[in-house]
Amino acid sequence: MNAIATYQPTPGHKPSPDLSALLDAVRSNVAIMPRDLTAQRVAEARALAAASVQPATPELIVAWLKKLAMLVVNGPDAGRARAQAEAMVEICGDLPAAVWCPETRKAWCQQGDKGKFWPAPAELYAHLLPYAERIRRDAMAAQRVVALSERAAKPRATVSAEERAAVAAQMAAWCKRMGHAEPQPDQRRPAQPQPGVSERLAEYRRQLVAEPEAGVWLTPLIAKLEAQVGRNMPKEPRGLTESAEKALHR
Repeated sequence: MNAIATYQPTPGHKPSPDLSALLDAVRSNVAIMPRDLTAQRVAEARALAAASVQPATPELIVAWLKKLAMLVVNGPDAGRARAQAEAMVEICGDLPAAVWCPETRKAWCQQGDKGKFWPAPAELYAHLLPYAERIRRDAMAAQRVVALSERAAKPRATVSAEERAAVAAQMAAWCKRMGHAEPQPDQRRPAQPQPGVSERLAEYRRQLVAEPEAGVWLTPLIAKLEAQVGRNMPKEPRGLTESAEKALHR
């Protein structure tokens, strides 16, 4: 380990509080709006996704172990240092490079009596594994943030005039094959005028005079229409339905 005493490991990349909140929302399947994907957040997420999953080099692991050896009471001496480093690299070498940071080294020493002693390879792996899992979760969420930003940046697909013409030709061929009349897009069905309330009311009154037996359903309908046009036609005689009924029964 003395041969690489001057090696300075790069600190593990840790997301900012702002990005951490976004990553938590992504992991919880909360709907992410385009306005949430700011350029700063996407750039940080891209860097996090790229850096967090990089494997550690043996030099990085050995430099981390050298500093840990100065913090415990039974660090390996010069004769055992190389063998200890090789064992640690073999067992813990698949962990991300970001776990080999001052935070994890400090956390080992803050475990009480256990933190005073040099760890066995299995103990160190168990200590670093929760940090590695958190880093991988953050990296996966960061990758989703980058994918969402790239999807939001893509223009929405539109239907071209050529595609519309191709679909119209297919529809025309299908109608011809099925024996249907070929559709004429330029020919539109003329709009049918709809009678107004006053016109409908006059028609119902004529129908009531001509068919007194229809009064069972015409009388409530006429009364309802009279209520609708009452304010707009203040001079219209009231009670025409009743007058018509009286005239028919005389």
